[in-house]
Amino acid sequence: MLKKVHGWCNAREWAIFLVLLVVVLRLPSLFTPHYYGDEEIYFVMGRAWRTGVPLYQAMFDHKPPLIYILAGIAQNVFWFRTILLGWMVAQSLIFWKLAEKFWAKTRPKLAYLSTMIFVLLSTLPMFEGNIVNAELLMMLPVTISLLLVWPGNKKNYGLARYGFAGLVAGFGWLFKVPVVMDFLAIAIYLFAFREKSFGRSVKAVLSKDFFVYGLGFVLPLALSFVYYYLKGNGPAYLDTVLTMNLGYVSSWSTSAYQFNPFKSGLMVRGMIVAGITLGLYLVRKKLNPMLTLGLLWLAFSFFGALLSGRPYPHYLQEPFVPLALVLPFIFVSEKILEWIAIGVMVVWITLTARQIGFWLYGTWPLYDNFIKAATGKITPDEYVNSFDGARRNYAIGKYLNERMGKEDQLYLWGSDAAIYNITSKLPSGGKYIVNFHVADLHKHEYVMGELAKSKPKFIVVLPNTTEFPALDELLKSDYVKTYEVEGALVYLRF
Repeated sequence: MLKKVHGWCNAREWAIFLVLLVVVLRLPSLFTPHYYGDEEIYFVMGRAWRTGVPLYQAMFDHKPPLIYILAGIAQNVFWFRTILLGWMVAQSLIFWKLAEKFWAKTRPKLAYLSTMIFVLLSTLPMFEGNIVNAELLMMLPVTISLLLVWPGNKKNYGLARYGFAGLVAGFGWLFKVPVVMDFLAIAIYLFAFREKSFGRSVKAVLSKDFFVYGLGFVLPLALSFVYYYLKGNGPAYLDTVLTMNLGYVSSWSTSAYQFNPFKSGLMVRGMIVAGITLGLYLVRKKLNPMLTLGLLWLAFSFFGALLSGRPYPHYLQEPFVPLALVLPFIFVSEKILEWIAIGVMVVWITLTARQIGFWLYGTWPLYDNFIKAATGKITPDEYVNSFDGARRNYAIGKYLNERMGKEDQLYLWGSDAAIYNITSKLPSGGKYIVNFHVADLHKHEYVMGELAKSKPKFIVVLPNTTEFPALDELLKSDYVKTYEVEGALVYLRF
């Protein structure tokens, strides 16, 4: 038995190393408190889903449902991050298989470098790789889909295989809409770029295979619309996932959910991607086919990461799969044309990233605090307090849990939803969980109407929030301030 185990391990040393590396790098993330804004919204949406509250109709966030369902299943940070750990172990192993195929005809050993780059970029806190975000979750279906129709076995495809590959990729759409850009890049390469002439490219794009591939991709999202319509909240789901996401693309630059591709820069970036696509198509026969695929995919996925124009580092997780595949080409490209293509991409990505203003997070503090807590150099409370807002939120949560019954309701005015999750409550002010959704969508009157109906026992106002004069009047007339910590105020109803 030991010989068999030894032989099995020897044959899979790199895969075992990858698994151990991902587990070790992600281990500290499992033991963090409630503190990260997006995750806290996911938990509230997940609790609503678990308790039968209609998502989108009675509880709002703008993403498709799968990430909320995962949060509802997990229920706390440890299990949510554990799901992500398992997901990223699978993603890393699947990426390794993709990298092997990608480098098979050039420099097979560079598959190791590509995989190492991917694991580090997708894991380290610098780019929020330790956080459960849709950008990480949506790439596994796309990677598997590409492997299913990998260029090289075209004769063995068939309609069924294309349809299944599209279907698998389509599940990524149920995590976040920008994944459509990754799918488009792969589809364009498979059907247009590998043909010898423009006429044959057009014919391939109009073929049954392309239609079935696209239909498979659209099917999961289409079925989700059918599901929500059958449940009676289809219009709310449609408005949120499509209409509102269209406005979300421009909301950072316009401060409103109004679609404006010119003010948001979407039109300019789209033209640049179109130009890159055309340029790559024209010189595709003179480039390494894998470099062409990698650059095309990178251009589209980077465009997807820039859809909203927001500078959050986890948005950059979307292009990390093609980026990890392309980067090793700097060691092996010998053609001037290949260096020009790489240079154009580097200049565009660098200038655009600087324009958007992406920021990065520190990596070492997360590991340092975890090691100190694990070795007893700091107390558990000191460890929790090292995370942004955690000391305040847990103090308020403890105060409320000691004074609230199961039926008592809570409303929080602020951008941090962690207190809802520490107290296991849902917002009593209607479907909008955080203040910036209320402000951006101009739903102040709606919230006041919901508060008049629910009459929550406690209202918490966090510091540095947007103004809400009507809420201030309600607090003056019907509530008394009972607790304050780090600028956050807790009000009790008379």
